[in-house]
Amino acid sequence: MSDGVALVHDGFALLLAIAIPLVAAAVVGVLLAVLATRALGIADPAVGAVARALAVFAAVAMFGATWATQLQEFTATAWSQLAALGRGP
Repeated sequence: MSDGVALVHDGFALLLAIAIPLVAAAVVGVLLAVLATRALGIADPAVGAVARALAVFAAVAMFGATWATQLQEFTATAWSQLAALGRGP
């Protein structure tokens, strides 16, 4: 695999590694909000939005430092390979 393709592959892998927990947290937040609103008889859509936002914020609080470190390492690698990508073999 060439350096450019490997860099793009690593970037998308990092993107998925960050996005999947955020989406999972949002889904869990909505499911908990649905269960709570049905049990309490509340019919306000804002409850789901608040629960989703709180779940995503909690995920960022728990994993944010790790994600920042991974992004910093990827960015450093990408910038160091930037000059080599424009050159021919």
